[in-house]
Amino acid sequence: MDARSWKHAAGAWLKSLCFALLIATGIQVFLVQPFVVPTSSMAKTIKPGDYILVSKLHYGPRTPQSVGLPFLDLYVPGVHLPSARLPGLAEPERGDVVVFHYPPEKKPIDQKTAYVKRLVGLPGDTVEVQNGRAVVNGKPLTAVPTVQQQWDVHLKDPRMRLLPNHLRPLGIQAARPTSDPDRRLVTATPEAADALEAYSFVRSVALSASTSPAKQPTFPANSDFTRDEYGPVPVPRKTRRFDSQIRPGRSTKKQFDSMRDTAQSGSRAGGVESTGSGTADTRSSRTTSS
Repeated sequence: MDARSWKHAAGAWLKSLCFALLIATGIQVFLVQPFVVPTSSMAKTIKPGDYILVSKLHYGPRTPQSVGLPFLDLYVPGVHLPSARLPGLAEPERGDVVVFHYPPEKKPIDQKTAYVKRLVGLPGDTVEVQNGRAVVNGKPLTAVPTVQQQWDVHLKDPRMRLLPNHLRPLGIQAARPTSDPDRRLVTATPEAADALEAYSFVRSVALSASTSPAKQPTFPANSDFTRDEYGPVPVPRKTRRFDSQIRPGRSTKKQFDSMRDTAQSGSRAGGVESTGSGTADTRSSRTTSS
């Protein structure tokens, strides 16, 4: 092959490669995007390491804020574009499994870490956690059968052990020891917890409640919330803003009550803006594991 033919072939390959990259980027930005599940918080529905395909069409794709190749996680540094949400095919519904960007990260939206969770609060709702259970607008939320929570298992005799043959048939990975010799901690579904309580050597099984914000810091900073006693927190409607800065020395609950009134009345102040989807920067409600 002479130099002229080699250059022609190289040019054709380069054009094909650029076209393929352009098509792949367009599909990932506007149609469907693959993700790897990062955590075990939804292990009974999707497991860490699972590959999922996330539809961008249901809630509407967002135009890119960065310039680069998202499927290679390569971006041009310092280049930030204005971004907008395009119309979607459906509205978010409570119970949808969604992929969203982790809001606290100081990055462009399309470079933030992706989280997979189940949607609980919709615009205008007031969400809280009471004794480890989600409550929406004052009513306890019916948990899906696959939801996993942390449980205190009290044994009748501290010398007894929860062995793998006791736990694995219930889908429980392990029992963690505590400072109390007759108490163990397990992560399980409500159905598995009920089955565990039926063992003859188990005295009781109850949701494990955390009471110390210092040991389990939560958002926002300086709040007196814990993971099991959280809120109430208002979910603002689209384009509404409220002040999310917590002032030390004042009751967190009273401050959020004020935010809830602000969010529901539609007034503006400055602070956090909702995307109108119930979670920040939500990408999709339809996920397919593979």
